[in-house]
Amino acid sequence: MNIVQEYRQSLKLTDAEEPLDLYFYRIVSFLFVKLIYPLPITPNQLSVAAMVMGIISGVYFAGATPVDYTWAAIFYAIYYLFDLSDGQVARLKKNGTRLGRIIDGIADYVTHGAIYIGLGIGLAKTSGEPLESWLLVLITLFSLLFQVVLFDYYRNRYLQYVYSGVSLYGEDLQAFKDEYYNLKQRGGSSVSLFIYYVYLKYLRLQQFFTKDNVEIPPSFDKDDFLRKNKTIIRLWSFMGSSLHITLLIVLALVNRIQLYFYLLLFVINAYALLMLFVQYIIDRQTKPAGETV
Repeated sequence: MNIVQEYRQSLKLTDAEEPLDLYFYRIVSFLFVKLIYPLPITPNQLSVAAMVMGIISGVYFAGATPVDYTWAAIFYAIYYLFDLSDGQVARLKKNGTRLGRIIDGIADYVTHGAIYIGLGIGLAKTSGEPLESWLLVLITLFSLLFQVVLFDYYRNRYLQYVYSGVSLYGEDLQAFKDEYYNLKQRGGSSVSLFIYYVYLKYLRLQQFFTKDNVEIPPSFDKDDFLRKNKTIIRLWSFMGSSLHITLLIVLALVNRIQLYFYLLLFVINAYALLMLFVQYIIDRQTKPAGETV
C-alpha cells in the first residue's frame, strides 16, 4: 500500500469534507500519525492530550499580550493536530471505540469553552470594558454555533441521501444504546458508564431538535438531490470548524484578535444567510421523491 492509499484509508468519509481539512490539516496530521504510528499511543490518549493543549491555549488567550497570543495560537494548532490525529490513528490501527468518540467530543467542548473564556478575560482586560467585551464574546460564540450547526445539518442531510436515506442521528443513538447496555451487563467501570449515560442524553436531545431527519422518508428524489447539491455542499463546507480555527490562529499570530469577532459576526454570518437563501432556491427546484415526470 503506497502513502496516498494509506492517507485515504486514514480519512473519514470525504463527502462534504471541509477543504482546509482535506487539503491541508489532515495531510499534516497524517504525516504526524505516520511518525507516531509505531509507538503504543492510543486514540483516547491523543484526545486527552488535545484537550490539555486546548486548555493551555485558553489560558494564554486570557493573558492578552502579543506573546500570549502567539503561544495561544501555537497550542491551539497543536490541539487541532491531535484532534485530527486521534481519528486517523483509530482508523489505521482499527482500534477506535464509541467511548473514544465520546471522549473526542468532550475534548472539543472543553477546549472551545476554555478558549472562549480566555478570549473573554483577555478582551475585558485590554479594552477596559468588561460588560461589552463579554457580550461581544457571547454573541460571537452563538454565531459560531449557528454557523457550525448549519453546516453540520446540511452535510448530514446530504450524506443521508448519499447513503440511501439512513438516518445518521437515529443510527448513532441505537448503536450507543446497545453499547451502553452491553457495558452495563459486563460490569464496566462507573466512569465509562457515566460517560455513556451523559452522551446518550445528549444524543436524545440532538434527535429531538433534528427529528425532521429521523425515520422520515426522503423528501427529494435521490439522484436529482445529489446532482443539484453537489456544488452547494462544497460551498457550505467553507464555513465549517476548520475555517474558524484557522482564522483564530492566524489573527492571534498577528495580534488582531478583535478582527476575529467582526469577521464571524458580519462576514461569515452574511455568507451563512446567503447560503440559506441559495439552498432554499435549490430545494424548491429539486424533484420531490416519488415524482416520475
